[in-house]
Amino acid sequence: MAKFKYFSAFIIPLFGLFTFNTTGLAAYIGIFSLYVIVPLAENFLPSNTYNLSTVEKELANENFFYDLVLYLSVPLHLFVVYEFLITVSDTSIPVSDLIACILFMGTILGVNGINIGHELGHKTDHKFKQFLAHILLLTAIQNHFMTYHNSGHHRDVATPNDLTSAKEGDIFYWFALRSQIGGYFKTWRLEAQRLQSQEKSLLLNPMILFTSLTVFLFVGINFFFGVNVAVIYFITAVYGISVLEAQNYFSHYGLRRKMKANGRYERVKQEHSWNSDHIIGRVLLFELTRHSDHHHSGAKPFQVLESKDDSPTLPYGYPAMLMLSYFPFLFKPIMKKRLDYYRNKTAA
Repeated sequence: MAKFKYFSAFIIPLFGLFTFNTTGLAAYIGIFSLYVIVPLAENFLPSNTYNLSTVEKELANENFFYDLVLYLSVPLHLFVVYEFLITVSDTSIPVSDLIACILFMGTILGVNGINIGHELGHKTDHKFKQFLAHILLLTAIQNHFMTYHNSGHHRDVATPNDLTSAKEGDIFYWFALRSQIGGYFKTWRLEAQRLQSQEKSLLLNPMILFTSLTVFLFVGINFFFGVNVAVIYFITAVYGISVLEAQNYFSHYGLRRKMKANGRYERVKQEHSWNSDHIIGRVLLFELTRHSDHHHSGAKPFQVLESKDDSPTLPYGYPAMLMLSYFPFLFKPIMKKRLDYYRNKTAA
């Protein structure tokens, strides 16, 4: 029965539907729940470091249920996007309600759209999952994410070559701009290099399609809902992207792989990603919080990711760390203390 806990991730889009169909203070219930109640609850609830046994992992790998949860997330996500567009197209919507809708839809794009797209996008040998991943990522104008994440981030993580690995002292806002804009253009280069190695035409670069899809998305929104809604959706997507970049920011902050004598970096280890075993974040984010194991074995399905004893652990759960990322004057001293602790532990 433990597997059914992942249906809890549907709470976020359902909160979104509630937000879009309420007004006044009630429209902020979902935001308050995710940004205040969940971080506080995680701080008081004990972490869960339990790992599945070998037999349990074999059964989980063969169980279609875990794929089903991801599959069902796609139509639900698209329905929520549609409801958002309908809601914000109402010219009589109060500004306070519009802000609530933008904040919550942006959260959905960052947490469900991009994160579930990320999980599906790692299944590079499964065309249907790749297709669904691109649908989800399109809603957050992040189709380039899959190439950069799989071919760039996982290869170069915790090195200066990775635009999505923050060095100690980086301020989130500059990091997010570098990661997002730099990542987009680097993906063009990664795809071009792949095509050249296969002796194929550069006109086959998937980034041409990905960029075109984004244009078509906004042309479509403008056609059916008007230019104002298209602008609102762009603002919402930018906020959703900031949620993604906040996770990128803290999940490798200050962690660096050592360069070997031959000029190459050491292989990726568990200590090159920050981990969290807080159960609420684990469920809502489909075990993304067990980030060390994810980087150690990128193709491993979310349901069998493990907690590793030698992984550095975040001071708070993912939801709280996401919030702290937006406030450098809080985030940096907290993480410096954490980094110093692990440095001293390693040196001892």
